[in-house]
Amino acid sequence: MGYRIRYTQLEDTLSAVVSGKSSLAAAGCIARDIAAQAAREAASRVLVDLRWLEDHVGTLRALLSLPRLRVAVLDVGENDPYYTFSEHDELRCFASVGAALRWLRADSASPRGDRKVPTPAGVPLRAPLAIYGG
Repeated sequence: MGYRIRYTQLEDTLSAVVSGKSSLAAAGCIARDIAAQAAREAASRVLVDLRWLEDHVGTLRALLSLPRLRVAVLDVGENDPYYTFSEHDELRCFASVGAALRWLRADSASPRGDRKVPTPAGVPLRAPLAIYGG
């Protein structure tokens, strides 16, 4: 049995649910297929669900090579030992869909992905605390 990828597009986020069985050789093909679909859909963010894929050794490494894409990977907790790499700026692993989508939609220029919340009217701006040595 091979693998199958089901795609769904929502705004500029592409969802790719990968199912079936993979091999080390197929891992690169999966990443290339997802990158090609993202290019066709003009998506800059991709949510890759690997929870339904058996034997996905090498798939995560292949996803690291996706060009100019912000990638959130969904997987089950029992596969955590396979994710021993340090997370990259544009690829993170998640156990929940909500957390993955929040990270994908966050401001990529912000170090934590926090949205910049405007100061409400009437609230005084906080000045930085100055410490003077003597």
